[in-house]
Amino acid sequence: MSRSESLLESNEAELIQTLGLSEQEVGVYLAALELGQAHIQDISRKSGVKRTSIYNFIDSLKDRQLLSEVKKGRRKLYAAVSPHHLVDEQKSKVLSLERLIPQLLAIQNNAHNKPRVMFFEGIEGIKEIYGMTLRDKQIIYAWEDLDKALDVLPTNFLKSYTEERTAKKIPARCIDRDTPSAREWTVKNDVRLARETRFIVSEEFGTEINVFGGKVAFFRWDKKNPFGVVIEDSGIATAVRVSWQELWDRLPSASAA
Repeated sequence: MSRSESLLESNEAELIQTLGLSEQEVGVYLAALELGQAHIQDISRKSGVKRTSIYNFIDSLKDRQLLSEVKKGRRKLYAAVSPHHLVDEQKSKVLSLERLIPQLLAIQNNAHNKPRVMFFEGIEGIKEIYGMTLRDKQIIYAWEDLDKALDVLPTNFLKSYTEERTAKKIPARCIDRDTPSAREWTVKNDVRLARETRFIVSEEFGTEINVFGGKVAFFRWDKKNPFGVVIEDSGIATAVRVSWQELWDRLPSASAA
């Protein structure tokens, strides 16, 4: 079995999806990559794709700059471009999409003059919500049941998220349920992680609320089924933030408690 055949067999679905090519097109590209400059009949033999079939899509591969064509005498030789080009092509697509994001969001906002509600399931969903806070880069106002959050969130994720938030200079002001372990954690980490914490005596509530920019995120710390809900609406965010501020102002600072 050739190297290209082995790679196609073990990564076929991923290559097809990532490159947006058919199975035959992926096979031809990999065969050309292994052969270097080669005649089309050699690529056909190596890939197992009929030469007549290759002629149907070879121009498309050239247009996408996946194959290059060189003439030697009356014959044509084909070569696969560097795999680095595949990465560059995907980066170009991402950059193009990023440039369109403001226009797409404007269309979305104009089409829906109502709060946007998003539901996220599982730890991966929770991670996506925290990712929003990093992208929005707004101060985070939080109610926390820190004991429950630390029990549910993976340690490596919590470490990477808080460090990235700090590096991006996004401060967090947190009202925490008062427990010995929560006080110990905040004493060790608040200054380092750009946090400020005040404590409230409360029964365990197992949830967290984050207000950032025009969004309000609700987390449910259920170890078997953690989930989160995000409401995107500036009016709702303002109302929740005002309520948070009213409570914050009545609580003593952690150092004075």
